[in-house]
Amino acid sequence: MTIGALRAAGVNLLRQHGVESPELDASLLLAHLLQKDRTWLVLNQGADCDTGIEAQYFSLLSKRTAGFSVAYITGVKEFMGLDFTVSPAVLVPRPDTEILVENALSWLTTMAQQKYKTCKVLDLCTGSGCIGISLAYYHPDIELTLADISQEALSISRINGERILGPEKCRSIQFVQSDLLAFFLENHEQFDLIVTNPPYVPRRIIPNLAQEIQQEPYIALDGGEDGLDLIRILITQAKELLVGEGALFIESDPEQIGSIQELLKNNGFHAIESYPDLSGSLRCTRGIRLIR
Repeated sequence: MTIGALRAAGVNLLRQHGVESPELDASLLLAHLLQKDRTWLVLNQGADCDTGIEAQYFSLLSKRTAGFSVAYITGVKEFMGLDFTVSPAVLVPRPDTEILVENALSWLTTMAQQKYKTCKVLDLCTGSGCIGISLAYYHPDIELTLADISQEALSISRINGERILGPEKCRSIQFVQSDLLAFFLENHEQFDLIVTNPPYVPRRIIPNLAQEIQQEPYIALDGGEDGLDLIRILITQAKELLVGEGALFIESDPEQIGSIQELLKNNGFHAIESYPDLSGSLRCTRGIRLIR
């Protein structure tokens, strides 16, 4: 069977099972298996594949039809132009989260120009490390800490730090197991910037999410009854850990934006702004800690 015919068979199989993006997923899985990119597939669609490749390809397709995401099957997800290692121990990085990173980068650039200082940055609920590591990749002059309650997640973030930033830079990163900001409160550590994509899905909604999302770690999804349980706590904690004029960036569901803005205001934050995601819905919110 040729590469083109094999891909077409994969598209048909995924379509029959109701996969939302059969063309893209079939191509990504085949490209991963052949260790090529999708452009190579197009240019070489007339080349023959051996039966071993065919069998492996249909094995990957069967995982996809069983509800596993392409990222978990391949172990890789692109984010901010970088390839991150992922596993079922962490959330799959999503394009909408890039809005959080882009706005945090803009804030860091402004601070660097105004204050000429190295900013201490904390990526809380870091998971794969995609937010903090992307910040360090595109703005190398930061002092980075990655924190998560899950030791498995921290292991994945360390792998990504070493692979994307290099072993030497990764050695300067602090990896901390912490229940939200408890560790840093106990150790009286302060930061210029805290960025976080915390669990914010209302508990009652989780069973109704797409099957592939339900493969992701429950602890990274569950935000309590209204999705704001952990966000309430971390905003209260963050006001104690940020330096004056330090910033907190939080990703959330668009319907939670108003509540988060009010929580920030009530906890001594100002210059509160929210930013739209790729669909135009507000997705992340920034608050600046008043000078104490």
